[in-house]
Amino acid sequence: MGHCLSAPGKGRNSQTANQMPQHDTDVLVIGAGLVGAACALRLAHAGRQVCLVDAQAPGQGASFGNAGHIATEQRVPLANAQVLRASLSWLRDANGPLRVRAAHLLPLLPWLARFVWAARPSALARGIAALSALQHSAMDDLTELMALADIRHLLHRSGYLRVWQSEQGEREALEQIREMAVYGVRAESVAAEQIRAEAPGLTTALRGGVCYPDTGHVADPLEVCNGLVAALRQAGGQVLQAQVDRIAQSPGGPVVVGLSDGARLSCRQVLLSAGAWSAPLAASLGYRVPLDTERGYQITVPWPQGAPPAAPWASMHRPIASIEHNVIMTPMTMGLRMTGTVEFGGLQLPPDPRRYALLHRSMQALLPGIDTSGASTWMGFRPSLPDHLPVLGAAPHHPGVFFAFGHQHLGLTLCGATARIMAELMQGETPAIDLAPYRVDRW
Repeated sequence: MGHCLSAPGKGRNSQTANQMPQHDTDVLVIGAGLVGAACALRLAHAGRQVCLVDAQAPGQGASFGNAGHIATEQRVPLANAQVLRASLSWLRDANGPLRVRAAHLLPLLPWLARFVWAARPSALARGIAALSALQHSAMDDLTELMALADIRHLLHRSGYLRVWQSEQGEREALEQIREMAVYGVRAESVAAEQIRAEAPGLTTALRGGVCYPDTGHVADPLEVCNGLVAALRQAGGQVLQAQVDRIAQSPGGPVVVGLSDGARLSCRQVLLSAGAWSAPLAASLGYRVPLDTERGYQITVPWPQGAPPAAPWASMHRPIASIEHNVIMTPMTMGLRMTGTVEFGGLQLPPDPRRYALLHRSMQALLPGIDTSGASTWMGFRPSLPDHLPVLGAAPHHPGVFFAFGHQHLGLTLCGATARIMAELMQGETPAIDLAPYRVDRW
């Protein structure tokens, strides 16, 4: 372990030994997903000595299998009355997009109560303002971050399509257009013929769609994460694979992180960004966070040989979401990925194979004739808080401890904005947005 971290004093902003206690590293970032890697890179470029630590290899958590969609159009937290109403019908449908595993229902009840409370009008208005503040510069922040890591080629700012097959789907889409326009989100109607010309493999039952032109996608979320980590190393940062068990701090002393093998690391600042595994580490400092996991499922169909003539669907060049099926398909380097369905089941229960089967059926319905038999499958843990806002900011009672976790569906979308904000804050600067809505003790 000692060889994984540089000797103290190597960072450009580090202090000398007679000014402060010796540390294993200046800044320790816990969690090597997209958010943690982005924050670590920004801090390293600010001149800090940074070590990024995770129990797994970088990008192997929720960042590995996400939809790749940069969802800058999402300005309304999922804790809202419309989702509450829809959830009742979804839960009654065994093939619906939302499931709660029976074994996890009792532990989930406090989270659900807070979710309902966060959906009341006054709380929702505050949530919209807070989420919009992060989304305002999210695409530009992500673009700048990926350019910094020299992985700009993985980013495609070509928008995405939301399509429908029914009158009800059309009404829902048009209502969302009107709602999003209030928050400055651009949308453009697209005729069914134009959509099928762009993606000729789509079902003939398609009736129309809408394009959100200011969104985008990445060609491979794992490669994005790996690119951020590679850039971190180039900037002098360290990467350590180890399980963090606890965070501690004595009054006026350094932050001490305990590892599962009994080793301890000391640092001047620590940033907790461990996604779905963040709550126990925050609790080790006394912060009780109602964090649960939305288990996301996906399948990825590899590109066929001889495409696109051999498979018209292979000409798809940007994400397409289906209102009726509640899924999104994203063209990626390794194939066509479909994500959808939300399941609450905690961190221990195995994946439900029926969720994969639902995705197979949805892809075959939207792309008739597609062969999904060779699709890979994956299930990951999205870290979700009841109000669907992340925890961002400094620990109220522990100088040197900072938090950046709980981004639920928006880790990729908001990693650039989060990295900028946290780097500013940890450098002693004042971020441009008010961080009060994202406080760790807001409950």
